[in-house]
Amino acid sequence: MQMKVLDSEGNPVETMEEWEPLVRRSHWKERRSAYSLADFMLNRNGAAHLESRISSVLAQTVRLKQGTPEYAAKFDQYGGPARLDIGISGQTDSGKSLFVGLEAKVDEPFGSETVCERHQEAIEYLNRNPRSKAALRVKGLISQYFADTDEPCESKFADVGYQLLTSTAGTVAAKKDASIFYVAVFKTHLYDEEKGKENYRDYENFMTQAGGKLLTRGSDGIPVYKITLAGRQLICIYEYFDIES
Repeated sequence: MQMKVLDSEGNPVETMEEWEPLVRRSHWKERRSAYSLADFMLNRNGAAHLESRISSVLAQTVRLKQGTPEYAAKFDQYGGPARLDIGISGQTDSGKSLFVGLEAKVDEPFGSETVCERHQEAIEYLNRNPRSKAALRVKGLISQYFADTDEPCESKFADVGYQLLTSTAGTVAAKKDASIFYVAVFKTHLYDEEKGKENYRDYENFMTQAGGKLLTRGSDGIPVYKITLAGRQLICIYEYFDIES
């Protein structure tokens, strides 16, 4: 059965025109990440590839049932949720529930700020608005999910892209039997090799600081890590797709 793509209100998303309004206007550009993800899922049988890859990683058949673009992944009691480019629910052959939090990239960084920069910005905002919980959110994120009680700018995650922490936390917060964080990098003609390498260095640094264990690096070079967040295991996959070929 083919995976359904539905918006947050349960309406089917079957065309690029139906996907576009779900994405911030500034992010919807041809051959950039949001557009490339929609094209991959709707026109290039992307769900079948994800099923195959995840099935291989988990060593059991996986069926992806429903995907929601711009999935709202709430991971704490503060403010708004993390926004995953698509959140996908599914099931394994053994009957276990599955959730995939996927972040799409061309060469865009993992957020506009590092953990330290996000905390500094939150402190500045707190000075103007004493009721703000933004700084507490950053500290709570690294302590609750990553068992790091240091101040954010002294934390081992200080220089990591903030989006990597919120997206992985949002993925495990779904509390399914199996959790997958998937970074899909689309090498369109707009892909910048140096920016792409910098993103991967940021991801590898995050895996190191989070205590990631490299499970496999297959003949195709796809790295698969396992990390533990808030007592739950998370499988992390980083894959490139040359969709211009």
